[in-house]
Amino acid sequence: MSAEASELVSIPRAELDALKAELKRLRREVGRGAALARIQTDPGPGDDAPAFTRDELAEVWGIRE
Repeated sequence: MSAEASELVSIPRAELDALKAELKRLRREVGRGAALARIQTDPGPGDDAPAFTRDELAEVWGIRE
């Protein structure tokens, strides 16, 4: 794809860098929003999921002091 000289524009490098940084920030913000929405809609493991105390987990994992 080629562009004619009349279709090209120039912007200062600092402005380009600022725009890239803003785009990165906005993408990160949208990603966080999507992740938060997924977390909030996740029903979790449910009532029938096993629950263990810290001591029980430490013993099974072999890290008990």
